[in-house]
Amino acid sequence: MGTNSTLALVSGANRGIGLAIAAGLARKGCHVLLGCRDVSRGEAAAGPLQLAGLQVWPLQLDTTSDASVAAATALITREYGHLDVLINNAGIGLDYDPTLTPMEMIQRSVAVNIVGTMRLTEAMIPLLAGSKSPRIVNLSSELASFGLRHDPSWPHADKKMPTYAASKAAVNSLTVSYAEQLADKGIKVNAICPGYTATEATNFMGTRTTEQAATIAIDLATRADCPTGTFVNDQGPLPW
Repeated sequence: MGTNSTLALVSGANRGIGLAIAAGLARKGCHVLLGCRDVSRGEAAAGPLQLAGLQVWPLQLDTTSDASVAAATALITREYGHLDVLINNAGIGLDYDPTLTPMEMIQRSVAVNIVGTMRLTEAMIPLLAGSKSPRIVNLSSELASFGLRHDPSWPHADKKMPTYAASKAAVNSLTVSYAEQLADKGIKVNAICPGYTATEATNFMGTRTTEQAATIAIDLATRADCPTGTFVNDQGPLPW
């Protein structure tokens, strides 16, 4: 079932920003694997896109599970033999969950946002190394920026999400490390901030649509002159 199209894997893609990124990549001609913990939800999300003629296919993927990541890796290896684009979108923010202690918040956030991102990335590196234009895009956040958090005029200074911010700062650190480590394989690695977006994760309080949020990830996944080791939003570079 190999494909001549650019092959992209998007984690956490059955809703919200992940789904918008998957749809946007497919509209640009990519063959997209829609990573989802629950395949039935992935099928429901992919259905309308498939009816529109887009190449979007659900793939069972739980980034917190070694077995799930191994199975997904085996399937991609068997069916395609390579991967061109990895979008590490799967993530959680738990700071406003009143049922959790701060320790529970940070432990769960680390498990998904950091360890899950690293687990999937490590598994996909050999497949990405077989691509002519390999790309990794990590979903981060302005809330991870030390520079912005020290700026009293920053518009999001009122948003206090310490465990989420800490986990995404670690994602930024991984981004810099992977950009250096994978340079000899030609793999470009960048972190992006999609912006404050109206999704289930924000109780639909964000000011941006998922399509707007997806734009910068799609751009870095597909542009020919892609940089590496950057942290950006759709307005340009962000301070680390």
